[in-house]
Amino acid sequence: MSRTVRITPAGRLVLEPAPDEQPRRPDALAAEIDAAFEESSADGLLCLASRALDAPLPPALVFWRDIGRRFFHALRHAGANLERHWSRLEPPPDDEFHTVAAAAPPMRGLEYVTPELLSRLWLELRDLAVANASRHPEGPEGWLRSVNPVWHLLGRVTFHLAENKRNAERPFAFLATYTHRVSAGAKLQHLPLAQALKEYAGARSQATLASLLEPVRRAADESPLVRELLDTRALFQPQAWPIRQAYRFLTEVPRMEAAGLVVRVPDWWSVRRPARPLAQVRIGRQPASALGMDSLLDFSVEVAIDGEPLSEAELRQILDASEGLVLLRGRWVEVDRQQLEQALDHWRMLEAEHPDGISFIQGMRLLAGAPLDGDADIAATADWSNVVAGEWLRELLQTLREPGGVTDLEPG
Repeated sequence: MSRTVRITPAGRLVLEPAPDEQPRRPDALAAEIDAAFEESSADGLLCLASRALDAPLPPALVFWRDIGRRFFHALRHAGANLERHWSRLEPPPDDEFHTVAAAAPPMRGLEYVTPELLSRLWLELRDLAVANASRHPEGPEGWLRSVNPVWHLLGRVTFHLAENKRNAERPFAFLATYTHRVSAGAKLQHLPLAQALKEYAGARSQATLASLLEPVRRAADESPLVRELLDTRALFQPQAWPIRQAYRFLTEVPRMEAAGLVVRVPDWWSVRRPARPLAQVRIGRQPASALGMDSLLDFSVEVAIDGEPLSEAELRQILDASEGLVLLRGRWVEVDRQQLEQALDHWRMLEAEHPDGISFIQGMRLLAGAPLDGDADIAATADWSNVVAGEWLRELLQTLREPGGVTDLEPG
């Protein structure tokens, strides 16, 4: 995109084609930037620092994007309160803007790029941000997320949990960081949280430090683990954790995120559905003697992960685990021995009650997640159970869904 900026004597930023640009159809981003600058200088700066934050731009637009980037850095370090912080955000001092103005690249109207102009545009961008954020249904944080997720994450505390494969006794590592700036490539840059204590140690920076740590304090009110880390100041140092501590952290992630913290955990962990061994019920592995509502389907119970049955040695390893996580087949899985055994006992009891198998309609009910008649415990074991169709039944159901593929049947 070849565009440049012209500054009018009144201090208005106007986007125009670069002198050497050939006539061509602008791409979607170029059209969006054009429309933003037509609206106002502040809208143009906002677009450059949000939608075009990581786009390759000509020097003049890069200069004005950096003004927008400076604004968002100051905005995020001011705190999340719209009335107390954003609406009172003042421009940088004139000596800083003198240095910025001196580094401006060639553009028409360059003589109008002064600290006074930069301060005025800063205030216009501030007022636009406050107005847009106040109208957003999710408030300031929701508005920042909508303009660019990078600004939503800037200036926030992040808890990191990673595997520490060099230490068998403490196989996990914990670190708290904060995102202190966005690079020229629109990448968030993290620093250890302890660095924030040094950086904002002065009396004039106490408000910034308090705003930064506010989500940590909220999380400490809801999470006993965060309270311990904060009270002992272990939060400000890298930690090597044993399995039990890491599992405790993982189970408290929803509370931390609800308090406003950003949490990064290994990709094998999902709060909604963590990897775990399940009591797997397999129905219809062998062909039934006939197909009908009363035909019997074989019924078997095993322990499996991702549908793959465990060996006897793996099952013993699972049942011997007592710390919430176990390393199995090269990855960590969640284990709750009591819950798993309860699920196994439940399904094995049903298996014993139906030694000849279950009816076709009963099998369909189980596959649909419905209980058998009188089975009141299925809901209690659902998180640690999985009902699947065996090889024969799976192929039969597929044929029933797509009967057009049947070639050995002549209906006449």
